Amino acid sequence: MAAASLKNQDRIIANAKKILRNQQRLVRILGNQGKILQNLQAMLRNQKKILANQSKILAK
Repeated sequence: MAAASLKNQDRIIANAKKILRNQQRLVRILGNQGKILQNLQAMLRNQKKILANQSKILAK
């Protein structure tokens, strides 16, 4: 009986470790997505500036 209980505790601990690893992976993924979005915003701002400059050049 005690051996079965220890076995179950081992399984619970192993599952908790897996869950923690998955959560840490998710945090990294979300962090990466945040960085990607920031980079995309910067690219869009630059594109907007480029288009504005092109319009000024063409208007001359």
